Amino acid sequence: HRIDKHNGNADWESGGKIVAALSSEMPIVLNGGINDHEHATSVVEQTKCHAVMAAIGYLRNHRLFEAPSPIPTYFQPQHLALEYLDLAEKHPPPSYLYIQKHLRWIFRGVLQPENDTSFDKFDYSDWRVKLWTFLVRPYVRSIEQFRMFVALYVQLSYGGNDDLVPESIRHLVQDVSFGSVKKAGKRTKGDYIW
Repeated sequence: HRIDKHNGNADWESGGKIVAALSSEMPIVLNGGINDHEHATSVVEQTKCHAVMAAIGYLRNHRLFEAPSPIPTYFQPQHLALEYLDLAEKHPPPSYLYIQKHLRWIFRGVLQPENDTSFDKFDYSDWRVKLWTFLVRPYVRSIEQFRMFVALYVQLSYGGNDDLVPESIRHLVQDVSFGSVKKAGKRTKGDYIW
């Protein structure tokens, strides 16, 4: 339902009824809550649809449909975000807002945990709340700043534990701060990058 705004479960029983009624006339593609390969396969088998689409699950983790990795850090948000930033640098989106929004999807599960009853999204003494809101500040606009944001996440969440720091930002983690991320966006004349 539209009012759920990405909350709640998809109604696969109704999806199956639509497929049964229309699949002889046209291919039916279903979507909603597809989070990995197993779930996609299950929905196709259950509903007999022709295909499924994945949106939010894929935005949160673009590796969801890959085989499990023997590297434990492979699916951690800092690695996903840096891979995304490498692609955004090679193929720039029309605006930095696209990067902000995509990074919010990648970090949503750790900075806005849904299943943590002790988490209060209005408690600004919690570093996760500060980092979540910092990501959408209008002065965080450059690829360099977004990389520094990832370094700040690693510093605050893991204390800079070397085993969990991606090599490409290792040099940033020790000294990064909210202020240094903000300052990195300024050019010599005070203009912001993008």
